[in-house]
Amino acid sequence: MPSAIPLPLSRHRLVFAPEAPMRLPRFSGSAWRGGLGWALKRLVCVMRLRPCEGCPLERSCIYPSVFAARPDEDAAKMRLYERVPNPFVLDPIHPPRTTVGPEDRVVLDLVLVGRACRQIAYLVRALDQAGEAGIGPDRGSLRLLSVREVAEPWAPLELEPAEQAIVAEGRVPALPAPWPRVELHFTTPLRLQHEGRLVGPHLFRPSCLATNLLRRVSMLCHHHGEADLEADFLALKAQAGRIRLLDAQLEWTEQLRRSARQRAVLAMGGLVGRLVLDLEEAPDLWPFFWLGQFVHAGKGTTMGMGGYRLRPVG
Repeated sequence: MPSAIPLPLSRHRLVFAPEAPMRLPRFSGSAWRGGLGWALKRLVCVMRLRPCEGCPLERSCIYPSVFAARPDEDAAKMRLYERVPNPFVLDPIHPPRTTVGPEDRVVLDLVLVGRACRQIAYLVRALDQAGEAGIGPDRGSLRLLSVREVAEPWAPLELEPAEQAIVAEGRVPALPAPWPRVELHFTTPLRLQHEGRLVGPHLFRPSCLATNLLRRVSMLCHHHGEADLEADFLALKAQAGRIRLLDAQLEWTEQLRRSARQRAVLAMGGLVGRLVLDLEEAPDLWPFFWLGQFVHAGKGTTMGMGGYRLRPVG
């Protein structure tokens, strides 16, 4: 098992208030991601918003390093991957309904990974501007009330205004002793792909989730962390095949998101429900399952998809 996963994280909770009655999209993570990209580029770009590819400042600018990460052409490892995971997760956690007014609070959690933790002030400012510009089909304006760091993804929801304390260097989440049997409860749809196909309830295998987490964490370490993940990947993949599925109550849920870039409405369905896994034959994968609660799993993680919580099963 890796002695430690060199991947600092920070998690901040942003609380907004609608300026007037408005509608939020049912899947608001996509709208927040689009608003963040629009605002962040206008906030930091000094090259008159030219395309990032080929820009002389591409390797030093905050925007491409956080929002449009590309593989390092000189990197010896992972050069076969065409895409690099972006070092953030946007996790809308409140409210569950889509119609809100000034008396309501809209709560968004922001997770930053590795070196991106140092850019927290820029990301918060960009989300502030995105909220002011309008989120959702009504382009309703949201006013940022408070920002505070939260230690865990399951921290109690507090809606009272807090100090604007946003400075964070990031820290590696504390890893508890391994739980031999765990329950995973998916809080947002899990969109897994295996051999070019989306994984539905009847095709789900624990090994697919485990290898996805292993690959995601390893790539985040390599491209955004302070050091590569040193591990025996062949042995870890072998252990993934020995995870036993003790119970599964999964179903497919469909949701839609609007893509301004593609000018289309896209399907973004995934698996929801719960799993019970026996990890006794895969103890070295425990850190990846634990860390996945922070960085999520599968596709669409920057929009908040693939979120889950763990609990031990006796």
